[in-house]
Amino acid sequence: MSILAKVNLGEYVPKTTLYKNNQYLSALTALRGIAALWVVLFHMDVIIFYRELGTIIPHKWSGLITQGYLWVDFFFILSGFIICHIYGEKLSGKLQINNIKKYLISRFFRLYPLHLFTLMLLIGFVVTVSALAPSLIDESWNVYFDWSALISNIFFTNAMNQHTYLSWNIVSWSIGAEWWAYIYGIGLLYFIGNKSEKHSLAIALTSMFFLLLLVYFYPKNNLDITFDFGFLRCLFEFSIGVASYKAFKLKLASRVFQTDGCFVLVLIALFAIFHWRWNDLLTIPLFSILVLCAASNQGNVLRLLSIRGLQYLGRISYSIYLMHGVWFMVFWFILPIIKRTWLIESFTLAQVVIYMIIFITVTLVSAKFSYQYVEVPFRYSNNIKNKCKNNPLLVKNEG
Repeated sequence: MSILAKVNLGEYVPKTTLYKNNQYLSALTALRGIAALWVVLFHMDVIIFYRELGTIIPHKWSGLITQGYLWVDFFFILSGFIICHIYGEKLSGKLQINNIKKYLISRFFRLYPLHLFTLMLLIGFVVTVSALAPSLIDESWNVYFDWSALISNIFFTNAMNQHTYLSWNIVSWSIGAEWWAYIYGIGLLYFIGNKSEKHSLAIALTSMFFLLLLVYFYPKNNLDITFDFGFLRCLFEFSIGVASYKAFKLKLASRVFQTDGCFVLVLIALFAIFHWRWNDLLTIPLFSILVLCAASNQGNVLRLLSIRGLQYLGRISYSIYLMHGVWFMVFWFILPIIKRTWLIESFTLAQVVIYMIIFITVTLVSAKFSYQYVEVPFRYSNNIKNKCKNNPLLVKNEG
């Protein structure tokens, strides 16, 4: 059986074959899944904290969960890295209409079908609850489900400061930002072309500088920038991801990045920043190095991240990310009813564990089905399949 057939059937492909083709970066797939679950934990904690039911872990103990929004920054950097990995040669230094068309079609079908599906689920939720269970409705209902915000969600402008709060699928602001990063990527990849590492370094430093300005002028002085100027957060970090890929391609410091120790040290540094809530901007270079380490490693880290379960988690990570936004709304409006009905002042440890198990279970189960019945059918439509024939491992690599 050919490599293409094995990949399309989801079967095991020997790691040595993948390395020789230098296409499928399996460690990055696993990291994508782990990062998605970390964001899920962050939002699970947000629900019970702001519904005054407690926390997953006391916030005064650690920021490991409360800083979980920063893994979205990891996604943006990873996105730039992967886009450059897949499309860099076709878009660098040349603007061919046919290549741009294929690129945009591929990216659109990567993002939009599942985004629209979750939006339709929430519209159904709103109509159903309004008709059958009005007791669930509270003061936050009209904020989250502002009908006027549908337009920005439909046209991917929901991270461009058009509304005063997150709306509908609250995590989809990053999907809208991602779409505009893809369009911006056409010009970026054209510009960077086959230029020297100095250009990549200049892009990374310039992007970091603008991120610093964004955080400095943002009222909260952190990177939790979403519905307002989240698209800028995404563009700058996407650029850093592209520059990181250029460093990877040029094998800069590859002997360091490919070691297990480098990967572990970067993780420890990230955990320290999260735990002690140090400046958010410190995570950006570390996320970039983490991607380089994972992409370069061929040792124990790669073997660990190549475990089937982690690989599958990475493949369905987009579904995990968007579907947990739907469940966020369900739990947000159901938990206050449970609190009043059972006279619960705050969750006990056992209740927090039960809540976590239920939330994660429904998220993973629904993500499995949305991946199988929404993501896959649209992502691998005829246009995408035709492109994959020339790049078979694109099926797994796309992020």
